[in-house]
Amino acid sequence: MHIRRRQWATRPNTASLRGSTTAFLAFSWALGCATSQTSPIANDSSHPATEPGSSGAPSTEASASTSKARQDATSLTASSPWASVEAVERFCEEKLTRAETLRNQLKAKNAPKGTLDPEDARTGTSILVPYNLMLTEIDTLAGTVSLISNVHPERPIRDAAEACERRVQTLANDQNLDPELYAVVKSVDISALDAGGKRFVEKVLREFRRSGVDKDEATRAKLKKLHDEMVEVGQEFSRTIRDDVRQIEVESADDLKGLPEDFIKAHTPNDAGRIVLTTNYPDYFPVQQYAEKADVRRRLTEVFLARGYPANEKTLQHLLELRRAYAETLGYKNWVDYTAEVMMAKDARTIGRFIEDVAKIARPRMQRDLKTLLARKRQDDRRAKAVETWDRFYYVEKVRAEKYGFDSRSVRPYFEFGRVTDGLMKLYGALFGVRFELVKNAPVWHPSVLAYDLYMGDEYSGRFYLDMHPRDGKYGHAAMFSMVTGLTGGQAPQAALVCNFPDPSQSEGPALMEHEQVVTYFHEFGHLIHHLLARGSPWVNQAGISTEPDFVEAPSQLLEEWAWDAKSLQQFAKHVETNEPIPTEMIDKMRASSEFGKGVHVMRQVFYTALSYDLHEVSPKKLKLDRFAEQIERKYSPYPHIKGTHVYASFGHLDGYSSMYYTYQWSLVLAKDIFTRFEKAGLDDLTTARAYRDEVLLPGGARPAAESVEAFLGRTSNLVAYRAWLERE
Repeated sequence: MHIRRRQWATRPNTASLRGSTTAFLAFSWALGCATSQTSPIANDSSHPATEPGSSGAPSTEASASTSKARQDATSLTASSPWASVEAVERFCEEKLTRAETLRNQLKAKNAPKGTLDPEDARTGTSILVPYNLMLTEIDTLAGTVSLISNVHPERPIRDAAEACERRVQTLANDQNLDPELYAVVKSVDISALDAGGKRFVEKVLREFRRSGVDKDEATRAKLKKLHDEMVEVGQEFSRTIRDDVRQIEVESADDLKGLPEDFIKAHTPNDAGRIVLTTNYPDYFPVQQYAEKADVRRRLTEVFLARGYPANEKTLQHLLELRRAYAETLGYKNWVDYTAEVMMAKDARTIGRFIEDVAKIARPRMQRDLKTLLARKRQDDRRAKAVETWDRFYYVEKVRAEKYGFDSRSVRPYFEFGRVTDGLMKLYGALFGVRFELVKNAPVWHPSVLAYDLYMGDEYSGRFYLDMHPRDGKYGHAAMFSMVTGLTGGQAPQAALVCNFPDPSQSEGPALMEHEQVVTYFHEFGHLIHHLLARGSPWVNQAGISTEPDFVEAPSQLLEEWAWDAKSLQQFAKHVETNEPIPTEMIDKMRASSEFGKGVHVMRQVFYTALSYDLHEVSPKKLKLDRFAEQIERKYSPYPHIKGTHVYASFGHLDGYSSMYYTYQWSLVLAKDIFTRFEKAGLDDLTTARAYRDEVLLPGGARPAAESVEAFLGRTSNLVAYRAWLERE
């Protein structure tokens, strides 16, 4: 979560991230989001005052703090900014007006000669606190309307939220291009600030520079125009993907041979006697994994990879041109150089080298995987010459079943959606010393949405929403949308988890999940826990998930490990009919079988990573998207290009992550390394879990991510664990 329209996305093999495509992406990732309403100048604490997981009666101060935090949460919820078009517009106007008022008050601190009151310059208190407040308004507005635009069931309300998104990003960019506002912040004497205050000012000034505030008036006007266009075009790109749900029809249930019984029951013939299969995830992935008829898999794959086309060909071309012009106007070589500056990687060369390093490690494993897959495919088709894209899930599943004795369908009865949700919360609650309480009758945007409050010990610490099932007009993947960022001594966080898992209300029997979906759930809840716990700073650019963007996926990918752990799974994975826990032997087979296919999976991700990077490195003026994307696909992808498909047109990460899709593998390197400490101590070791919470999650962006990882591991991170994982058979 992206101010970009802030959301943190799903695992890369199942979904896409959507967010702002502009310079504002870097602004929000680098600046974090919400702020404290009390002076943070003298606050030298790096963690919240109340220890998570503490017991005993809360103090009067803690009770007052909890009451205030809950009031903040209910004030946003009670206003129901998603209730109507008018509610969206009113919420938007109130927040924008407040932010603009604070900006004008800050600019008024400039005396006629352009100097500040000496006391203001010495401490910065009367400057930085209202600046924090200004960004608080922007953050809460941006996060909330981003959610509304992606999930609301009514198109007019989604449109109103999108219009507000454009306004808030324009306002934020205008602020970063305001020389008078820049002069006020620049005049603060940072020597009088603590480490957090200095970091805040340094990052704010960096973003002023990255927005072009130091350019002449004509150049600033050009940058503003480019920025506003990028916002609009990025929204168009993502909207096209979101709204383009395609389908195929099959003749009868015989075409669904191999699919789970509950899937077949949920797909009855229409009035014409045909069965409809859509590109929505609950249809697409089971068909790809289980459908025995290759023609059914092929047809659904072809329409899936054609989503967004032809509209997004022209849209993406325009977006790439705008980004290139924006970066060059600011003095960068290209968009990759511009975005890399705020990453752990620091520069484009490091990113390019990382992509090739991963490819070098993964390619031999990919070739072994392909040899095995083709041999298995030839048992069904002696003339087969290649493993196709529509074969990848199906034959990986076949090899796993036949070589390791594991059939993915066998575990589905153990993963009923409601039990998975309850079990996941209990597991994370125990690990991190928190508890979750269902909020009855909380205002929500759809009847299926549930609201929960988070507590650390007795202290109220945030609210989140679960919007878990597909519907028309809803964001089609899985992501965590941040709504409010939590702060030390200030406001409590809020967020929404948006997924597309099986809907109990639409199932004839229990809503059963694939284990892959369970892993995705653990991943997304990892983002949620990170956002809710990251309250280690009162400062806007250090609170919440405001770390370097290429670290963001590390905490979420780390927590996937618990979805493979027998002791963890057996706490909640119980058979829907017998109530028996999932057998250890079955989990062992599932884990062993998961070792196969890593090579083809990682190289497919390298293809998307290289596509993301290369599209933004080359000049877009003479770029032919289809030809260029096909060349990259042939170089990196394990599978042949499918004629008539246009993978870039539905690659939603090109909007949100733009050139930075490499962050998934970069973060995975870190996640695998962090996990080594849990492997030694045990996944249920609370000392290790609380150390991870305190050293990595709670600080948020209050210090560089590399320092947090080193504090937890006791050493700098390296590739050893990642390489061992990838090479393990």
